[in-house]
Amino acid sequence: MSDAPILSHTADGVAVITLNRPEKLNALTPAMLGQFFAAVAAASADPAAKVIVVTGAGRSFSAGLDLGLIGQGAGATVETHPDHSPQWGDDVGPALAPYYSGGWPVLITSRKPTIAAVNGPAFGWGFILSLHCDIRFAARSALFNATFARIGVPGEKGSAWLLTRLIGQARALDLLYTARRFDGAEAERLGLVNAVYDDDALLGQVMDYARNIAAYSAPRALAAMKAQVWTALDEDYSTGFAAADHEQDLATKTDDFREAFASYREKRAPNFSGC
Repeated sequence: MSDAPILSHTADGVAVITLNRPEKLNALTPAMLGQFFAAVAAASADPAAKVIVVTGAGRSFSAGLDLGLIGQGAGATVETHPDHSPQWGDDVGPALAPYYSGGWPVLITSRKPTIAAVNGPAFGWGFILSLHCDIRFAARSALFNATFARIGVPGEKGSAWLLTRLIGQARALDLLYTARRFDGAEAERLGLVNAVYDDDALLGQVMDYARNIAAYSAPRALAAMKAQVWTALDEDYSTGFAAADHEQDLATKTDDFREAFASYREKRAPNFSGC
């Protein structure tokens, strides 16, 4: 395996981005974060990538910010990554524009579904990276930890905002107040992860899931649904209903809509173009 801190490859419609400092439990450095954001942006712009999977090399997802950098003048650098915002179409993009600020939300603002395969500890900023993905799956050995209260800081990088929407106010506050570690089984009970798999089966299960989406779901429809879901809690019903009708009108004029019905009639897999 390459010693580059971020690895990325695309096959069968799935871009896999791997945090690759296994000897440091994939602890994050400023340069590594910048490369990660750039890799997500590149996958978001790549027509060959329909789904993005994020995971860690070795036995950890990410132990969080490399604390060895604290006090070495690196803290300010963490905040100044370039804007790797993906290119949005005129119809879907504006819905998520208010959520984009710097590199961190690139997973949310990507038009592609993003999936975290949490293969081990996900602490601090590693935990936050997993929260920014649309869907999370965990290995049985996975551990999660919102460490912030124990190092004297609030919920960083949108983590409180994300946790509240994912698992509710009381459960979010429990994890934030106590900064306790919890395992994949509890994460599944809380609704934080969609499923837990044996360690050696995790990536295979996630890849099967991602390839299924890549093969059978229309890219433009996925982008529109992602925008709908991420903005749903900040809209009233009427606004959401009207936006859905507008998106449906646009969708019925696309090649993907026609291809969906053609493949159904012809009893074959669809060949979506994203148009």
